[in-house]
Amino acid sequence: MEPDSWSWAASGGKRGSGRWRAAARRRLPVLRWAPQYSRTAALADLVAGVTLGLTLVPQSIAYAALANLPVQYGLYSSFVGTMLYVVLGTVKEVSIGPTSLTALLTLQTCHGLPVQYVVLLTFLSGCVVLAMGLLRLGFLVELISPAVTSGFTSGTALIIVVAQLKGLLGISFLAESLLDNVAMLAENIHKTRLGDAALGASCCIVLLLLRKLKDVRVGEKRRALRLALWLASIGRNALVVCGAAGLAYCTADAGSDHHPLFKLSGRVEPGLPPLGLPSFGMSSANGTLTFLDMARRISSGVLMLPVVMVLANIAIAKAFSAGAAVDATQEMVTLGLCNMLGSLVHAMPTCGAFTRSAVSHSSGVRTPLAGLYAGVISLVALAFMTQYFYYIPRACLSAVLICAVIFMIDYRSAVVLWRRSRPELAVLVLTLLVAVLGSVELALLCGALGSLARVLRHLMRPPLHLAHYKTARGPALVARPVLALVYAGADRACARLRRAAARAAPRPLLVDCRDLSLLDYSAAQALERLIKELQASGQQLIFFHASAEVLRKLENIEGVQHAALRAASVGDALAAAAAAPAPTEAPAPATAAAPATADAALLAATDDANV
Repeated sequence: MEPDSWSWAASGGKRGSGRWRAAARRRLPVLRWAPQYSRTAALADLVAGVTLGLTLVPQSIAYAALANLPVQYGLYSSFVGTMLYVVLGTVKEVSIGPTSLTALLTLQTCHGLPVQYVVLLTFLSGCVVLAMGLLRLGFLVELISPAVTSGFTSGTALIIVVAQLKGLLGISFLAESLLDNVAMLAENIHKTRLGDAALGASCCIVLLLLRKLKDVRVGEKRRALRLALWLASIGRNALVVCGAAGLAYCTADAGSDHHPLFKLSGRVEPGLPPLGLPSFGMSSANGTLTFLDMARRISSGVLMLPVVMVLANIAIAKAFSAGAAVDATQEMVTLGLCNMLGSLVHAMPTCGAFTRSAVSHSSGVRTPLAGLYAGVISLVALAFMTQYFYYIPRACLSAVLICAVIFMIDYRSAVVLWRRSRPELAVLVLTLLVAVLGSVELALLCGALGSLARVLRHLMRPPLHLAHYKTARGPALVARPVLALVYAGADRACARLRRAAARAAPRPLLVDCRDLSLLDYSAAQALERLIKELQASGQQLIFFHASAEVLRKLENIEGVQHAALRAASVGDALAAAAAAPAPTEAPAPATAAAPATADAALLAATDDANV
């Protein structure tokens, strides 16, 4: 559990001042690492930040294209989060910016709507994430199982790859779903532009080859070559985009004005973004739209996008935290503020990205300060380089996106689940199919419900193991319920116990509670009815080896043999039940317990320890 750092003003004096300082250090992580910051760390962060910036700029441009936004909106989204995370972030590798998931969800939520809706979506998503952090609702993300996450990311990766094939081939058409994209692609395949197709294929090949450069084995003495290969691999997106833009610039006169050799990104709005609040109302052809009207149009994204953002950010933080505890509350508060402040500069929704975090990690980042340098590079690109973005071919951006997300297709998890857990594989496939055939928002919801249904089914049908024992008092039948007895499966569990009791009759049926961790009121009532039913037929139901939590629940059930609950073996349970008075009889004299004690020792010696 996280310390309650948000309730700061509860005490006064020296103790209150100390709590304020502790809370400030916790909620402003920069205060923890800044006093020990060294020149070595500064140099490492500078290298990592520049490397990260060279990855962030071309990715931001590509993700803006994926969201069907002008190029500059990707760059507007690339500096606020990285800079703010320097002060509020807890994991040095995390880089806040546009991602493929947020871009795709933005496209599906704001498809056909003005850009003001995108900025409002950024602001409202930030508000929701901030509220989740302040209310400590990070546990909700735990409802999304790894199988759902795998199916969701694989589905979105497939959607992005198929959606970018048209850009790779130089074809233009409008499509919403993956099936629409496939159908329109087949219908328009004859319109493929050879120049764009050749450039797109070349960019994909170069990107994949450059990705492998860092794995080339180089001798220890050739450090310069090894560093050059590593830099080329890490900065491959920037190299390919610059190379393709240079080629497009040099061949700009090769085609006619109406049929250029490559389809280009087009004019990019120069300069830094204007500062202002999101639009909480706007005029349209049908009249004036209020804030509620605009929010209603993007309501699905406002509900689902924050969940995806938090899921991605916390997953990345856990992956790069080196086993340390992750402050989920701080991460959510930071992510919410990054998006709320980002909306002031017309940013699209942002969160952490595994690719950029991996770049920072491999670059030797020491502190979150590396994000400051990456943000500065984005600002420099906006201020001085937008005129050159005109020449970035769309086929090149499609290649960058495809090569970035193709490795998100998680087939390995499917193979492992096929071998180890078919029900979880079914959840993964369900999430994947809904994402591909429906929408990514619905896929996340269906996947979460599928996971909960799987858990609920397990609770409704808890395993009940039966074992036969030979004791000094004769054979005994022991039932061992596993996990939980709750309202959803109480009647089914009691029916199975009733059948087991019929097999054991007239001898008592023993219930080993060592593996029972949860017993709710409804199940307790069902057990009480079963006990009375068996007592009416002259048979006992003896519970033993109960944990402290379950023991308290069982002691409140009428007819339960309290003396046997703490018994650790079948023999001890039978001896305790024999020594205890019958529920309707007067207490037995104290001298009657002595033979039972000796009998219990004999029974314990003859018991089989494994149930």
